[in-house]
Amino acid sequence: MEKEKTRKIDKTVMIVTGAGVAIGLGEALLYYNLGKNANSKAFKFGIPKGKELLQTLTVVAVTSILTGILSKQIEKAVQQEKVNISKV
Repeated sequence: MEKEKTRKIDKTVMIVTGAGVAIGLGEALLYYNLGKNANSKAFKFGIPKGKELLQTLTVVAVTSILTGILSKQIEKAVQQEKVNISKV
């Protein structure tokens, strides 16, 4: 039973992390393009290349993983609080 619960939590972390990567990458590309097009009259969408793309993906992945872990810890604390309240 405990392993099943652990797997569920791991899936939750993976879902939160995956969603964070997808949304974070979209947000990062939006800001990248807003910065690139700040002084131009016509908006032209682009994706960073090479090292800049790798740095962007790294930052997005790290922050998404941290969000997944933080979400797991918050969920655990809320569940523990519910258990403590129900014991009273």
